[in-house]
Amino acid sequence: MSKVKLTSMLFCFFSLSFFSQNATLLDSLFKADSLFNNPIISNPKKFKTQILFTQINRNENNKPSFVNHAYQINENYFYPASTVKLPMSILSLQKLNELNKIPRSSILIADSAFYCQEKTKMDTSAKAIKPSIENYIKQMLLVSDNSAFTRLYEFVGFDYLHQSLAKAGYEKVRLNSRLNANCSGDTAKITPPVYLLNDNGDTLYKQALAFPTHTLPHPLASAKVGVAYFDVGRKKINKPKDFKQHNYFSITDMHTILKDLIFSSDSVKQNHFKLEVEQRQFLIQQMGLYPRESQMPQYPNEIYFDSFKKYFMYGNAVAKVKEDSVRVINVVGRAYGFLIDCAYIIDLKNKVEFLLTAVVFVNERNVIGSGKYEYEKLGLPFLKDLSLVLYKYEAKRKRKYKPDLQEFQQLFNYKYK
Repeated sequence: MSKVKLTSMLFCFFSLSFFSQNATLLDSLFKADSLFNNPIISNPKKFKTQILFTQINRNENNKPSFVNHAYQINENYFYPASTVKLPMSILSLQKLNELNKIPRSSILIADSAFYCQEKTKMDTSAKAIKPSIENYIKQMLLVSDNSAFTRLYEFVGFDYLHQSLAKAGYEKVRLNSRLNANCSGDTAKITPPVYLLNDNGDTLYKQALAFPTHTLPHPLASAKVGVAYFDVGRKKINKPKDFKQHNYFSITDMHTILKDLIFSSDSVKQNHFKLEVEQRQFLIQQMGLYPRESQMPQYPNEIYFDSFKKYFMYGNAVAKVKEDSVRVINVVGRAYGFLIDCAYIIDLKNKVEFLLTAVVFVNERNVIGSGKYEYEKLGLPFLKDLSLVLYKYEAKRKRKYKPDLQEFQQLFNYKYK
């Protein structure tokens, strides 16, 4: 595919006007359901509501085509929280491929060469307590672990992250923060020496202390949120918090990266990122598993319940999901009152599939860093209801060809009952 054609396709998908022309279906579904009276829908400005919904149609060869619908998509800033773990997981594997395909199970060691950095030689959740890129990716995608993100940020590095994202068509994404308070501001971009070792302790790759070689302007004119915020010393500052030094990951980029990951199985070349088919399947599987299904690392179900990071379809805490034919392959974010889910939702039994991404801001006080947010009261119930409305619609929608979901049946060991 030519560069001109690729650029044109990306522009069409990212264009806000393109999405706004396809909002009619969502409006009609909301009006037909009690969801229309939900304040998150009736007052989208207050709740900073943004929704992307993609319908999927298959042809006789199972090739997908897409119909995109949007609600209130805009360029106002929202804090992406843990959703940045999706591109980090992808780029960690891509970098390994570029390093002569070093196995993701290789031991990853980080040294300390700067005042806020810490040595990392063990991972208590891993086999033989040996830290690895594979285990860190699992931790991020299974339970949204922030420490795992920090370790992979150190391996991938600031420059490689942004150069790779820009090359793939995501030049506006900013990953300035490691999700770790130890290194803040510009110091977060300075990564320590890291080493990849085999099981015998032989060095496969070493990377020196690295400083960012360039600065990147924030893509938005303003990234201020709230009427007040608490600083690191817990002092209340009575003005909006400026997020320009924090991460930025738009809903359209988020939605598109997941779409590209899910629908690139026919040919690796279709993907904007350089992943092998097996690597793609590994990421999809980890995103769709429940924590209790992980053999390594292991997670106690009383803490990491099935809906721990499945906001769509389940909302608040669901200890164990009974219907195993439904899988939510997703990443989530939760911080400062922002609640985000980005998912490919499938029903393996009833042949239902769609993509859904939503952002809401449930911070009645509009104070950033207070720790007092309406996640359980407003945000999670809304995300559950939203996804169920769309699921029910898609389950009833007539299709000329039902999707062949055998690949996902194998990934999640699903057998018809």
